[in-house]
Amino acid sequence: MTSPKKIRKAIHATGFRLIWIVLLGSCLSPVEFKTENIGGTVVVSGQISTLADQNIIQLGLTADTERLPLPLSGATVELLNDTGESFFYAEDFSVPGTYVLNNVSGIAQRTYHIRITTPEGSVYESQPEKMPNTPGEVTTNYEIVNEEYVDLEGIVSIQPFLKIYASSTLPQAEETNYLKWNVDENFLLSPTDFPDPFGVIPPPCYVAQNADPQRVVLLNGEDISTTSVNSLLVGSRIIDWTFLEKHAFTTYQSSMTKEAYEYWRKVNILANQVGSIFDTPPAAITGNMVNVNNPDERVLGYFQAVNQGYSRFFVYQSDLPFTLQVVNCTYSGDRANYPARCLDCTSIRNSTYNRPDWF
Repeated sequence: MTSPKKIRKAIHATGFRLIWIVLLGSCLSPVEFKTENIGGTVVVSGQISTLADQNIIQLGLTADTERLPLPLSGATVELLNDTGESFFYAEDFSVPGTYVLNNVSGIAQRTYHIRITTPEGSVYESQPEKMPNTPGEVTTNYEIVNEEYVDLEGIVSIQPFLKIYASSTLPQAEETNYLKWNVDENFLLSPTDFPDPFGVIPPPCYVAQNADPQRVVLLNGEDISTTSVNSLLVGSRIIDWTFLEKHAFTTYQSSMTKEAYEYWRKVNILANQVGSIFDTPPAAITGNMVNVNNPDERVLGYFQAVNQGYSRFFVYQSDLPFTLQVVNCTYSGDRANYPARCLDCTSIRNSTYNRPDWF
């Protein structure tokens, strides 16, 4: 049996503020470097998965300043496999630059790549990836703990956090396992129901986002001999107003190619890089995308073929061992002010009126 210490060594956990920032190669060191910001660089982030609702691609163009990439809208995104079939991702115009593959799931052991044609006619393709045979199995549990929290103003306080742990049975296959875990969250947000002569109840919003965007958890099967991993910390989420109603957490276990693992390992190293002014400033990470007509063009990001499994649980306010000390959206005639989310739930980023089928 492999020791816990060796397993921990094989699993890389990292924090970074935003994946787009990592893709842009922004300096995460405490020391500021004067680096050149090159605008107009294509950024690609996405995948083909065995889970149909996880087939999403984001396209962007880097800005001249240290901002998130500008959405690349109006592109044609085609998925091709080794049997000659092709499928098209459709842009979700409610989230410009986001393309979704509807009613299609990836198939294990099939090889995939994408072809992107921009509105200007530039063509980009990814290197082919063969989807692994199985994702293995994953279960999750959580605990609530108090930890130090530093807000945007640098004030330190003790706040409650929900910690998410995964226990996994690794895929049984001849090839080496390369795994990645990430946690998504979905929560319900009901706006304030103000009295009106028609008795109209405003519809709720459903918010979807990454539960812990500052964490990437990886495992290289070459480094371990065990067939399972237990109580692996895969997510940490501060408990705030989003827990007032229904809150879901979904942990995805992704089996990926060695090339995809190496890409995320580099992201891990870059995000963790700290040092002195004598260290070399980190560079942007090049992925597996190339301009067909201009191979020398720098393209950022990665398109991966992953075999995924997941584990999901729900948390309600009644599940918490304390009463939330936050402002809710319940109507009160004595109140003069309501948070913006109570007046318009679509003001929250990544919110929609469309309820997920499983929620």
